Amino acid sequence: MKKPILIFYLLTLIGLSFPTSMGAQTPTTDNIVLSDLAWDNDLEFYFFDVSLEGSRIYTAYNMDIFLPDGISTDKDYVLMTEEGSEGIYPCTYNKIKKEYTYTHGVSASMPSTNQLRIACTSDINEEFTKTSGTLFRVYVELDASKFTFSPKPIVTVSGIGLVVKEGAQKYVPADFSCRPFSTGIPAERTLPLNISATNKIGTLILPFDATLPTGVKAYQCMSVDAEAQSLNLTAASSFEACKPYIVYAENGYSGNISGTVDLSATYPDEDIYAEGYLTGVLSPTVVNTGYIMQNQGDGPMFYDADGSNFSLPAGRCYLTPPTALLSKAFGFSFEEVNAINAVIGKSPISSELHDLSGRRVTQPTKGIYLQDGKKVFIK
Repeated sequence: MKKPILIFYLLTLIGLSFPTSMGAQTPTTDNIVLSDLAWDNDLEFYFFDVSLEGSRIYTAYNMDIFLPDGISTDKDYVLMTEEGSEGIYPCTYNKIKKEYTYTHGVSASMPSTNQLRIACTSDINEEFTKTSGTLFRVYVELDASKFTFSPKPIVTVSGIGLVVKEGAQKYVPADFSCRPFSTGIPAERTLPLNISATNKIGTLILPFDATLPTGVKAYQCMSVDAEAQSLNLTAASSFEACKPYIVYAENGYSGNISGTVDLSATYPDEDIYAEGYLTGVLSPTVVNTGYIMQNQGDGPMFYDADGSNFSLPAGRCYLTPPTALLSKAFGFSFEEVNAINAVIGKSPISSELHDLSGRRVTQPTKGIYLQDGKKVFIK
């Protein structure tokens, strides 16, 4: 891939600072807008544009842009959008050299990884020609393997300042976080699915539609039987995007599931998706409510989180039954051949003890043990 050769005007005398006579900062509803990613065929780089949607004429601006993991850039990858006489910056045209000379320059620095600090000023304090327009372009490189399962990475813009000429008044738009990249990001995703032959059970949520791998069955939990204190499972014929499932493989399964993310869909900022009584996460998430699937020595079961923090990897699910079901754990029945029973029954409360690694202990000594999914201390 070619490295883009980008030329922008460095204001060596002013740097990233603004006039010391700047007055009070005034909140404004004027906006900074980030475009979707696009591909530059000539430079062979992705880029996005940063624009102003304003109501007054400004002379300068500054801001910080924080890019998520998987999207990297460099201070030399920032290009002031010129656009000749149609741009937002005043300019003069040299007929002999056939080029424009601009009154403003854009400077960029990187205070930390994936943080761009941008400033635009004019050494003669010239005003822009428009209230709205494209301010600059940022070229980036993508590493889709670092996007986890969020098809629209979050970009944060803060420290925004818009300056008008008269009295060097500074207007401050609200800081914001957004998901501007609804198109352009590589939409192909691959998720490893591993179900041990011992456990046979797991959970899964995908950001794309996919067929069931050979030997794998999938179930949704859409209803409850309050009288029997049980949760009913419904078999699924395939995986649907952003829906949580319990998965079962009689002989275990290890492989990859690939698919295409629908970037036109609307995704919640938290990447958390609930349907029925299962909740799935598409980004690594800390969970301290609901029931977490574990194997504490009696096979895989959903245990009450009971306020403890559990780190769920992207693509996993937890159980969120109604409060009417008061079981401390929900287990699985394997009465049918090569299939999971249609009902997850309430696991009986047991007095058995396990060590913190999940191994059953018949003759406990002084220490901390697990009993019915809770920690107990034996004196």
